[in-house]
Amino acid sequence: MYLLISYLLLPISFVLSSPPTFQDLMNPDLFPDPQCGMLIEKAEVVDETLSVLTTGAEFSFNSTGEGIFKQRIEHSRPVLKIKFEDGFDRILPKITINSPGRVFVSSNNFNLRINGDSLFMFQALKPLTITVSRQIEVGFYASFKANHVIFDEYGGFGLFYSEQESDDAFNPYSEITAKYTIPTNAVLWIGICPPKPYNWERSINDNIVWHWSNQLGYPPDSDLISWAKEGNIILLQSEVMLWKDWNLAFIPRLGESEFARVRETCHQHGLRFIVYTSPFYFLKGTPFESQAMNSFDNFTGWPPGDATGKNIDLFLAEITRVMKDYKPDGLYFDGQYTDNPAPLYMLARKSRELLGEKGILEWHSTWALGNGQCFFPQADAYVDFILRGENQDLLYKNFDYLRYFVSCYNTSNSIGVLCTNGPHKPDADTIRRLLNANCRLHTIVNWLQDKEMMNLLKTHYKDKLTPDLHKEIKQLADKRQKEISKISKKRAEEEKILFHEPSWIEPIFIEEFNNIPECKSFISPLNNNPFSVQNGIMSISALPHTYAYFTCPLNKIIHGFVVRFKQGTDIGMSWGPAVQIRWGNGARLRVGIRSDGLIQLDIGGEQKLFKGFDLNEWVQLRTRWTKHAGLIEILKSDNQWQRIAYFNHACPINTPAENISFGKVPYNGEPTDYPNNENLSITTNQWDHISLY
Repeated sequence: MYLLISYLLLPISFVLSSPPTFQDLMNPDLFPDPQCGMLIEKAEVVDETLSVLTTGAEFSFNSTGEGIFKQRIEHSRPVLKIKFEDGFDRILPKITINSPGRVFVSSNNFNLRINGDSLFMFQALKPLTITVSRQIEVGFYASFKANHVIFDEYGGFGLFYSEQESDDAFNPYSEITAKYTIPTNAVLWIGICPPKPYNWERSINDNIVWHWSNQLGYPPDSDLISWAKEGNIILLQSEVMLWKDWNLAFIPRLGESEFARVRETCHQHGLRFIVYTSPFYFLKGTPFESQAMNSFDNFTGWPPGDATGKNIDLFLAEITRVMKDYKPDGLYFDGQYTDNPAPLYMLARKSRELLGEKGILEWHSTWALGNGQCFFPQADAYVDFILRGENQDLLYKNFDYLRYFVSCYNTSNSIGVLCTNGPHKPDADTIRRLLNANCRLHTIVNWLQDKEMMNLLKTHYKDKLTPDLHKEIKQLADKRQKEISKISKKRAEEEKILFHEPSWIEPIFIEEFNNIPECKSFISPLNNNPFSVQNGIMSISALPHTYAYFTCPLNKIIHGFVVRFKQGTDIGMSWGPAVQIRWGNGARLRVGIRSDGLIQLDIGGEQKLFKGFDLNEWVQLRTRWTKHAGLIEILKSDNQWQRIAYFNHACPINTPAENISFGKVPYNGEPTDYPNNENLSITTNQWDHISLY
């Protein structure tokens, strides 16, 4: 047998009682057929070399344990090399299953499943060591745990590992990009990008009109008919108003006949329509089921979601019923399984299996893997539209964010859409930049009454969606690609700076808490005299999820800070002890500690969490940054700084910072409380010092 796991004996319809795993997805009974035109074109062993050709990749592997991955779409070139180190038997694997949807290869060392979407899945049959070396320059990279993507303008690759918390020595700029010491049964995935060609015709001709309302989920016929002038696909979101019990089931709130009326009107006027569902907010079978909401009455905020995929079987059963009973043309997913690539991949392929090749699938995926800019292109490739950027207005000016995270061009080659449903409508400059990055826009129904906005949309966006756009985008990509090597070298130099001790000498701002700080205070009405100082220690006693902080003016260029504080009895999470630096135009960086023992970074509208600290001890953190990157470190008991997190940013660090805030600074940097603090008691955190450099 080429696999050692007993699930191979299970029927294809088995139901998972826990989130799908990397090991589950080795099952050859899963997804035996190609989807979305991504297939195995050839697999053979000739002259001591295994060769496999997929739609997007060419892979060759020899008996010395060396493999090379080449990109095929648009640009034929090597992108990645692997090398099996100690423990490799130097026996060439054998092909045991060979079909258009997947190939299975077996050896004494590993099993390998290769899917038509250029996902290569290595499962260790005994402990193995694999080194990975990139063959392209680094235009962009992002990480979440042991998952990484690296791209330039033409394509790239992703690395995804079943042992999520392990140290893979990842360094995008090193000669060896990552090194995996793989225990028996663990699985390493390598995805080559792009896995499919970009659909230029569809990206130009398919325009989505996006409807949301907290009052009406079923627009009248007159509205639907009028929207046909602006697009050919209608997105009906309005989650609470569209469905009864939208967190637990998808039952038309106004009845099946009203749903049918919308469907028939759309189809009679040449429109297709997709409807809201959400893997993330589908709470049936999760610990959050009791927190489901079904009304905007006394609304205090959205319920929590589940990012693990533990109830994927229940969700898939429910959307299967939606498609069968109500027959929309497709589905819109509000959030996915961001904790792990395995359930995300299962979700993508099962959803495409349900919808068929012609069904429309859109993922609202502002957070893809984790809560940063890491994503899984081989899952996204089964999705027609990827919507990203909700409430990330500050990042719209960061071209790398638009180009590599939002657009999907030469990554998954889905159609990437910038989510502009916030209070600020896109201006001409934003539209120009997003088109240069090959992003698209939805037409939001609320814009239709704004003549100025609709004229801007027509002249700066829709009039640009012509066949000539393909040529223009390729020329721009070629031009930027010529600069990739220079950019990569500069970014590598920045990282070297961060991984050496800082050259700081004297602080440019210091607060030692000998007295109450002489800065402007922001105190929640729920808190009474929260600040006190004794023996050089400031205590903040307040309700857990409320604000109580100081803001001091700076008007200085700074490069980092050191803070020493203690969580104490404070059970606050995103309202816990934190330091925030704010620049102009609303750019800010906030670092704090939480009662779950994690360190929290809020930057550019993104929130990142990292393994942390002892709740009962004083914590000393050092945060510093260069033009594009930053580092958070913690001082250990041996008086050595240990790296906690590396992050990319788009803050204007070359300009003077406006101010510093410290105390119980909320995640968004604003004097706002969490709406529910009932039945909570006063808690206390403590502060020793802050130094800015």
